[in-house]
Amino acid sequence: MALRCRSAAVVMGLLVASCSSGQGGHSAAAVSANDPSLAGISERITAAAATLETLATDREILENELRYTRGLDRHNDDLIRDAYWQDAAVTYGVLRPVSGLAAWANETHAKRAGHQHHVTTLTLDVDGDTAHEEGYILFSADLIRDTQFDTRGAPTPGRLLAGSTATLGSGRYINRYERRNGLWKMAVHEYVHDLSVRLQPVDLCATGCLGRWDSTDISYLRPLQPLSVEVRRQRAELGKKPHSALP
Repeated sequence: MALRCRSAAVVMGLLVASCSSGQGGHSAAAVSANDPSLAGISERITAAAATLETLATDREILENELRYTRGLDRHNDDLIRDAYWQDAAVTYGVLRPVSGLAAWANETHAKRAGHQHHVTTLTLDVDGDTAHEEGYILFSADLIRDTQFDTRGAPTPGRLLAGSTATLGSGRYINRYERRNGLWKMAVHEYVHDLSVRLQPVDLCATGCLGRWDSTDISYLRPLQPLSVEVRRQRAELGKKPHSALP
């Protein structure tokens, strides 16, 4: 990612340098005709603009993917829905309408003691306003929730069922993206599972979870300030009550 950022900076510098080399309102072709040292500047500007567009497309699609997986992990309905066009075809074993995707995902994940999704490698094949993407995903799942500790309130990370194991999985999102009105969103989403590894998990919520599955999570705090020991203790204590909402 850093390499791409540096590439963008280099290209931007090329554009600035190229534009500043122009004289008055003359075109690049007219200037190069008078100054042989500037020959080919028009071609370089065209190539630089194409590179910038490629970088922008790559970043927009990556950011959409990251917003989607964050939406899954924070149970954020808006982030989940906004990753797709409303007429998108979404498949997780069976076809699921976008209108009901967030509710299904949140309900499914709430049955677990915890979960995370990690986007790793993205490969893109872009053709105009259509892009085909293969994204590698790491995820944790199958952390069976001990429901005897549940209380009323918004779903949160919970206690593990004694003796349960966890799955560290790897799969791929195979997506078709479409750009409409300047925005890239998913039009087709397919999940392909590739690997599962069974692990012995540690029950962090037995001592208190700081993370939440709603807007009371630390990541939503604006502006973020250092949490005092007392605030962290309070959050940890609430984390021992899997469905207890923060005051």
